[in-house]
Amino acid sequence: AHGFFSSKGGVSKKPFFSLNCSFNNQDKRKNVIKNIEIVKKKLQLKNLLKINQIHSSKVKIIQDLKSFNADYEGDGIVTSLRKVGIAILTADCCPILFVDKKNEIIAACHAGWRGAVSGIVEETVKSMVNIGANNRSIVAVIGPTIHKKSYEIENDVCKIIRKTDVFKKEIITELNNGKYLFDLPLFIREKLLLSDVRKIGNVNIDTYSNISYFSHRRKFHEISNINENNKKILTGRQISIIGLV
Repeated sequence: AHGFFSSKGGVSKKPFFSLNCSFNNQDKRKNVIKNIEIVKKKLQLKNLLKINQIHSSKVKIIQDLKSFNADYEGDGIVTSLRKVGIAILTADCCPILFVDKKNEIIAACHAGWRGAVSGIVEETVKSMVNIGANNRSIVAVIGPTIHKKSYEIENDVCKIIRKTDVFKKEIITELNNGKYLFDLPLFIREKLLLSDVRKIGNVNIDTYSNISYFSHRRKFHEISNINENNKKILTGRQISIIGLV
């Protein structure tokens, strides 16, 4: 079972309307708990495991529920446990779900530009292989994320991306204002190919332009246009889940 959920179908009120699944903002805890129950029920999963995402290349392999700690920090989760969902939260960064059906191993990872550059995709695939997956049996799906037309970056970030092992010119387009557009989904696809994963899907949803999804950058631009000083960016996080049932 797997699902890339949108911001719809939950109980949270604005600015977290409505299926916010993150406790790390100012949403009411009881609403987030209800939202998580909604997604678990939808996928018929008894347990749902999340870790604290930190824009890293750290991956946690979960081999038994008893030893799992919700305070684990990292951006990738790998398991072969049944009836357990593993989840990633995003609001522009990319959720990637993985499965090796033959060897019954699943994974999920969170990749913004920092995590993608530092190797979260490769490390997630390596961790799957370490517990018995085969690169060529792995299917990876790139979930809802910010797309190139919406993702403007500064020169300092551009330089870092250009130095990576998978860089090709289509990944970055220079604008007239001295800034650049960055193709995060394409960059991730190249990272998957580098990891010898050949079965790659993409839901092709831009979180910035599609208002059915939470977008940190869209919210930032909305606030900037209102010209309110020091206003905190409050937005929800959508959830992406995979589980062996």
